[in-house]
Amino acid sequence: MSFATVLKEMMSERNITQIQLAQGIGYSQRAVSKWVNQQAEPTETAIVSCAKFFGVSTDELLGIDNVFFGGLKNPEFIKMPDEQKTAKIFSMLSERGKQRVLSYSQFVLEEEKMK
Repeated sequence: MSFATVLKEMMSERNITQIQLAQGIGYSQRAVSKWVNQQAEPTETAIVSCAKFFGVSTDELLGIDNVFFGGLKNPEFIKMPDEQKTAKIFSMLSERGKQRVLSYSQFVLEEEKMK
């Protein structure tokens, strides 16, 4: 499930309007509208703010809990080697998400070379 879908469901279940959410997390209603309509992706900070607002984990807000194998907590997934887990999660990301992971990975690699 996409962030937009989960966000819409949470707003609907709690009878929260875009304006109320925007005010509650310190963003504009226009920004929230773009997230809901999949015209823009929220920043990490915005995702964390939304998760706090709704009292849920960022994983739940991002729809990660039940994406494959019955969720990331499934015993089969937990037993996988880290490389396989990483590949599974990476394959589920958007192109933007994949680029962000690659950029961060390169940063960590460079940081480790300096030690």
